[in-house]
Amino acid sequence: MNIYKVLPDLKKKRQMHIWNTALRSQWSAMDIDWDKPHRITSRRFKDQLAKILTPVLMGEQAALYSVSGLIPILGHRAEVESQFYLTTWAVDEARHTELFTYFYQRLDREPMSIRRFPAGYLFQSQIVSKDPAEWLAGVLVSEVLAKLVLEEFKRLDLDPVLSDVSDGILLDEARHLGFNHIYLEDRFSTLFLNEEEEGQAYSGQLTRRLQAVLDLVPPIFAALDQELTDLGIDRHELLHNLDTESKRRLQRSVKAGRAVATRQKKASRLEDAEILGS
Repeated sequence: MNIYKVLPDLKKKRQMHIWNTALRSQWSAMDIDWDKPHRITSRRFKDQLAKILTPVLMGEQAALYSVSGLIPILGHRAEVESQFYLTTWAVDEARHTELFTYFYQRLDREPMSIRRFPAGYLFQSQIVSKDPAEWLAGVLVSEVLAKLVLEEFKRLDLDPVLSDVSDGILLDEARHLGFNHIYLEDRFSTLFLNEEEEGQAYSGQLTRRLQAVLDLVPPIFAALDQELTDLGIDRHELLHNLDTESKRRLQRSVKAGRAVATRQKKASRLEDAEILGS
């Protein structure tokens, strides 16, 4: 029998803050005006965009699957504040999956199959983990990748509906990245407070985890090289930015946790929870 806290402490104020922010920020796929005039009319262009959107849709589906599995795990660990927040993360990923499903219908296209795109499916399968911190290190790559690609869609302004979808999802992704930092900062502050070597060892473990996921991205971009080029996206620049930003975010969390443990600084402020993901 699993034992849960009858009355949770709810003492982790920053996690409660971002949880309440997520509650107030919910929106629906039905808020999008799907009847806006099509800007994408070329059959070839539709085919190309459908291919490029495949790893994006897969990322949303994989995140929904993996985050849903972590909700009961956090409950077992009595990390109720984190459990609260992940319920909204699951809702976000379900909404994103719905949005891209409708956009594929707008294109009258389907994503690539596993047989045609094994690199994408292999990448997403490696993100799943039953350890929250390890999952966050892996999903960090997926979240940053989604952020960068959606920013490119906004820059290119390919279709008014896709731009609206990107605007909404980017706000959700910023919250996810903010929670990622807060959770890992707390985790590392505890580890470094217990023992410096323990914190260093876990930092190395998550860094290797991050790198292992990053190593699976180049084959995805290689498979989409022509499509990305034709749309005006430099895959080499995109890969560089993904590598740099993912590593920077993880190391920022580690350094912040160590600084809190050694009393060099206080934990990130409540209001920072809303901007850490930007």
